[in-house]
Amino acid sequence: MGCGQQGASHAILDLSCQHSIPCMKPFGSGPFNGIRLGLTARLMAAMVLMAIAVVILDTTLTRWAFQARFLSYVNEQEQEAVAGLSERLQEMYAATGDWRALDTRRDLARLLTEDLREQPRARESFRGAAPMGRFRTTRLLLPRLHLLDADGNVVVGDQGNLPEGRRVHRNSIIIDGEIAATLVIAPLRGLARESDRRFAAEYTRTMWWIAALASVLACAVGLALARYLLAPVRDIARGARDLAQGRYETRLSVDRSDELGALARDFNLLATGLESSRESRQRWLADVAHELRTPLAVLRAEIEALRDGIRPLDQAAMSALAGEAERLGHLADDLHELSLADAGALAYHFTRIDPLALLETAAERFQSRMEVAGLKLEFDRPAAEGPALLGDQDRLGQLLANLLENSLRYTEAPGLVRLSLDCGGDRLTIHVEDGPPGVPEAEIPALFERFTRRESARDRASGGSGLGLAIARRIAEAHGGTLDARSSALGGVHMLLCLPLTGPEPPP
Repeated sequence: MGCGQQGASHAILDLSCQHSIPCMKPFGSGPFNGIRLGLTARLMAAMVLMAIAVVILDTTLTRWAFQARFLSYVNEQEQEAVAGLSERLQEMYAATGDWRALDTRRDLARLLTEDLREQPRARESFRGAAPMGRFRTTRLLLPRLHLLDADGNVVVGDQGNLPEGRRVHRNSIIIDGEIAATLVIAPLRGLARESDRRFAAEYTRTMWWIAALASVLACAVGLALARYLLAPVRDIARGARDLAQGRYETRLSVDRSDELGALARDFNLLATGLESSRESRQRWLADVAHELRTPLAVLRAEIEALRDGIRPLDQAAMSALAGEAERLGHLADDLHELSLADAGALAYHFTRIDPLALLETAAERFQSRMEVAGLKLEFDRPAAEGPALLGDQDRLGQLLANLLENSLRYTEAPGLVRLSLDCGGDRLTIHVEDGPPGVPEAEIPALFERFTRRESARDRASGGSGLGLAIARRIAEAHGGTLDARSSALGGVHMLLCLPLTGPEPPP
């Protein structure tokens, strides 16, 4: 297998990186391009990395949200405590008329403690088992608590540490409809108690354990999913190796309706095409060998007869040798033309030509030969001349000659061959019909295959090379047209040559 074949097959087959591709650039790019990993490992790694990234992001955001909400909850609890304290301060101010009873934060602590003892709901919040309920204590609250009088002067607290900002909570104490004082509390900005920090740390560890477990599950699911998704790819790889080794009968089972199922169907179509191409090539070689063997055998026999003196070297012997040589020459010419047509290398010179004159010339060339063979050639001339056709006059003349030659060789005498022309729109159609023998409908498509004759039982010497119709179809396709066949009303075959008036479309 050559370097190009290895590159073409290994580009598909190298799922486990067991083959090297020295003659091709690495296929694909990405973070694993320089690492020798199989496609299964790459797909699983991509899934796992994506899952881990999602888990880490989710854990980080959840931890951040937990801490933020936890602090918000604690601040709300403190604000409720301050609201109860405001009521006691209001009662005290109503009784004394001033704030002289409050000299230090210790007096506020006493009032706050008394208020909490008398409020069952607050007492449950402080003394409950939940860590967040225990967080709100008088010791943590008082350093951030300030009492301001009606003029904004600090009654209790530190004037230099008076909190400012939007998040500062202010609770006004109203006496007779006027603000007598304001309780100001700065919000918590972090966890203060050791028990609460321990609780947050335990919560964070639990989240990371959950993340680790999710990552392990992602690995297991990713491996199973990668194997499931790549199972048909491995089947296609095995099938491709079989094709590379010449086993074109390989087929894949198609039991999926997704893109991989479509790929398997395309693989089967490719295998079918390769198998058909191999069979056609083998049949072609066998047919060429047979076609060459027949005239060569005749030539060899004639020459040996002349050499051994069995047959005299006269005009008849020379004519027989010339006939076989001419037959070999015709076969070589047809093979050469067909190979050029298949490769798209036939030379064409497109000009404006008269299709009616083209058919008249072809009919005149075959008229006398048809009469000698006991056949009648009819040319149904159209009532009016049609438009000009853009085409190669010599190649189209060769095409018509092949069609008429085919009718001449295979139509039984006495018989009829009819040539006609009709034009519709931007296309014209040339009809060549002949009489018996006919061709079964199932065998009509094979008429355009190489070395196919209309009567397999007929002596091959009476037929041509079997390449005329194949060459004719290639010429029609080069003109942007079609050449098809069907059963004729005359009992034989009806050839339909359909050509566009404007010639073939330019290549894209």
